[in-house]
Amino acid sequence: MPQSQQLSHLRDRLSAVLPYPEGVVPVPTPIPGTAFFPGGDGLFKDKRLPDFPVGGIMILGHDFHSETGYQRSFDNGSERLTEPTWRNLLALLEDAGIEPETCFFTNFYMGLRKGNATTGVFPGAKDKAFVQRCRDFFLFQLRFQKPRAVLVLGKHVPPLLAPLAPQLTAWGKAKSLLAIDAADAAMIRNVQFAADIRPVNMVALTHPSLRHANVKRRRYGKLKAHDAELGMIAQMRGR
Repeated sequence: MPQSQQLSHLRDRLSAVLPYPEGVVPVPTPIPGTAFFPGGDGLFKDKRLPDFPVGGIMILGHDFHSETGYQRSFDNGSERLTEPTWRNLLALLEDAGIEPETCFFTNFYMGLRKGNATTGVFPGAKDKAFVQRCRDFFLFQLRFQKPRAVLVLGKHVPPLLAPLAPQLTAWGKAKSLLAIDAADAAMIRNVQFAADIRPVNMVALTHPSLRHANVKRRRYGKLKAHDAELGMIAQMRGR
């Protein structure tokens, strides 16, 4: 299937997440350049238009942005790679030996935060039916991309994924990445979400927007801070 048809099929499936709850609005038009899905195509387009990374790595954030943030990126043609989330994430991927062109950048929650607020609880978080639809859409994204690994960004996403697989039970009980580290559950191999989804390695990482302030607390075996997260990723890749 040509890439344009692949991306169109992925975006068409967003209808399964409807209706959006109060405070959440749909993305009007995809950002043409580099941008996390659903704001953009979820591809790293800095130098060239890459192939859709089937079998690559999924980078999973919490939610895309507010209406105001989306509009700023749309007017710019892409998300700004110099802003903390992209800058710190790309630096981590480079240190881990992962080419961003091999990644699909997406989010758990679909839609945009209405208005200009970008922090705090996502507006749809209390709508249990919407949360479940987002879980189902995450599973669809796994079937669509067939990633070999998922890098989960920040402390808020792991508990949202925990109900989907028994191997992620520790993620549901933990209230922080520190608790996930203490449970020796920062990197979990061969998570089986469904019989028709290939087993996938899962890693819980510090959110890149506040990485320098928070990564120093991470532990993985005898490794600390940045080296701990590099160690998680290395183990995820079988290195």
